[in-house]
Amino acid sequence: MIPRYISISQAIKDAMVAGRLETGQVLTEEPLARHFGTSRTTVRKALAELHSEKIITRFEGRGFLVGTDSSVPPRRDSIEQVLFDSTASRSVPRALSNPDQILPVLRDELIRALPFGPLQINESKLTERFSVSRSVVRDMLTQLRSSGIVEKNERSKWVLPVLTALDVRNHYQLRILLEPVALAEVAPYIEKSHIERALARARELDRQEGDLNAEDISEIEDALHVLALSGCRNDHLLKILQKSRLVLAINEMFRLLLGRSPETSRLISEHIAVFEALARNDTAAAGSLLEFHLLEARERTCKRLQTLAVLLPPKLPSYLTPGTISISQAALIYRE
Repeated sequence: MIPRYISISQAIKDAMVAGRLETGQVLTEEPLARHFGTSRTTVRKALAELHSEKIITRFEGRGFLVGTDSSVPPRRDSIEQVLFDSTASRSVPRALSNPDQILPVLRDELIRALPFGPLQINESKLTERFSVSRSVVRDMLTQLRSSGIVEKNERSKWVLPVLTALDVRNHYQLRILLEPVALAEVAPYIEKSHIERALARARELDRQEGDLNAEDISEIEDALHVLALSGCRNDHLLKILQKSRLVLAINEMFRLLLGRSPETSRLISEHIAVFEALARNDTAAAGSLLEFHLLEARERTCKRLQTLAVLLPPKLPSYLTPGTISISQAALIYRE
């Protein structure tokens, strides 16, 4: 049997030959592991194999660049998208992967469209887009619903909601009130190894020159707002916080629509401060620093949303069509 890392390295080579992976594309472990449904250790071995064959090269950032020239500008296209098979047409790719590998592509497409809602999601056209069953589509949408990216309207139709500055402020108000409470409850039970890893990673990112990519930002955000709080025993509180994670997607919108990541030095410094307080068992200080971070993040996020609001709508996937604003949404927009 061919070792898993060899089959992964061969799949990457095939994508390069087919022109889907272009020179300068950044390859990092986490998205590749997610795409191939394997461990980061296996992906690390595959990348080491490609590097030894001088097919990819190291550069100043994290990961590897496709090609042998480390001076070319890094490309940070979605790995899930570029590793699709495009034998029929580049505009209508056919997925090589299972639903877990399709989900990040769908998520990116929906996040690109979020500022231009409300939009209705056509399940039939979505099944055609990814060549999967209706049940698989519903499972994926249910997963995205847990993070607030999609929801069901009054007629039980899947929709991409309106996202306004008032929505952002409301979501952050919940987080400002509830996250420090959750952190105070769970702080004594957070594994020291998690705190140490998260703090070391945040400091590493703080020293890194240039813009952070979306994976780096998501990694540090998840370490604090998701993983650290996951041990909270109040399920109702966690469910409310889960839906308010939608605001974290605005950083991804910014990157996907403008082609660059937002400035993140303050965000990283604020995360470091919280984890340093947790490392010294100062729960009260950690809660206060978390509240400060969320207050600052609210203002940064609203400014980024204002920047996105002036953009012209992109060409939307065929499964998205203009929706209607509900009475409750209209009232919120009017008040804003």
